[in-house]
Amino acid sequence: MSDHLPASRRPPAVVHPTARALQSDVMKAAEAVRAMPRRRRSAESDVTVAAYAAVVCTGSTPTAALQEAAKWTQRAAAGYEIHATNWATVPGHREDVSEYRITLTVSFPDVETGETTGDTHHGTRR
Repeated sequence: MSDHLPASRRPPAVVHPTARALQSDVMKAAEAVRAMPRRRRSAESDVTVAAYAAVVCTGSTPTAALQEAAKWTQRAAAGYEIHATNWATVPGHREDVSEYRITLTVSFPDVETGETTGDTHHGTRR
């Protein structure tokens, strides 16, 4: 939309709910960084604040939720890494119905460098 149109002709600015959620997540991450001590108290430990994508797979049964998570992993872009999973049973559309959710915390390779951020478990090889 052109800036030259009168204000009455411009459509109102609408913030998509996903953008609001992202803004909130960034603000919470900034709060977490501000809570970190200025100096490390121990040479044996450290604190890192990381932001990852959350993929939430929902089903009417535990099996359906797991199948959705499996489908997502099959379709996901090459190079993604799952860092954590979380299982939740939440209220459904009626009082006597539950939904099952599996949240996958994932990262993808950096577009510019190709490097993957974050740690995953790597077992020792014998």
